[in-house]
Amino acid sequence: MKPLMSCPTRYQQAMIAYLQHTDRAEKQYELSSTKIPEAVVAAVGTTSDVFHYLTIGSGMGLHSPLPGDSDILALIALRKRYRKIKATIIEPSPDMIAAFKENVRKEGPLLDDVDFLWNAMTLEDYMENEQPKQQFHCIFVVGVVSYLTDLTKCMKYLYKVLDKTGLIAITNGSDKNVFIQISRTYSNLMEGFSTPATEKLVAVFNEVGAHCTVSEMEAKVDIISCMQEDSQIGNLLLDLFTHVANFRETAPRDLVDDVIQFLTNPGLLVHRSNDKVTIRNSQDVILVQRPIE
Repeated sequence: MKPLMSCPTRYQQAMIAYLQHTDRAEKQYELSSTKIPEAVVAAVGTTSDVFHYLTIGSGMGLHSPLPGDSDILALIALRKRYRKIKATIIEPSPDMIAAFKENVRKEGPLLDDVDFLWNAMTLEDYMENEQPKQQFHCIFVVGVVSYLTDLTKCMKYLYKVLDKTGLIAITNGSDKNVFIQISRTYSNLMEGFSTPATEKLVAVFNEVGAHCTVSEMEAKVDIISCMQEDSQIGNLLLDLFTHVANFRETAPRDLVDDVIQFLTNPGLLVHRSNDKVTIRNSQDVILVQRPIE
């Protein structure tokens, strides 16, 4: 079985299929366009001449099929409050960076006065190559902590480069999350994907004296296509859930059947009917700040 992360095009297709069948898009839209920018402005104020923004593993800059979600939507909202923004983008996939640049181009004047610094590398590589001299007002870590090799080292680095008034926004799979459930159940799947508990993340920041708040963003995904063997969408969803490229075609049949059955276990299942099967895919939202002096 071939890891999905070694097939960037297939991964991108699987992510798009997933985002088209989950209500996470709407929740992520509100989080990125309103909740996080408002929290940032409340923490930072609006007096900075240059606002420094850092995002980790941002993919295409979009985390839903809605136009301008996640990083792009957050930057559009922040641009209304800050005259000049410098955005540092860390994303290891050149294909994803190319797509991100195209999405920025489509937004046109909405992202004027935003200077982008593109880094085609992992956060770990960035940490090795860049001295932590730049402080950031907002650090966006959306849906990527599961891919970090040394979670503690990475989180402490991000806290080190956080401005004294800044905010780190992190999303992490909760216990009611299909990816977390699969990775904890099938040790031979989800290569390159770890399952850090939110409590562990909070403990890392508590150790360095940070202030954390945690809330849950409930979300669901419709997986009825996974039950249909000839469904291209279903096959892409299975690829993403297991992080195996062409999982249905290359995995042992008994493993495929077992995973499909697992997807509808009582801990995940929300609703089942003839035309829809929805399961839980909730996220924890963690906001990290330096203590008020």
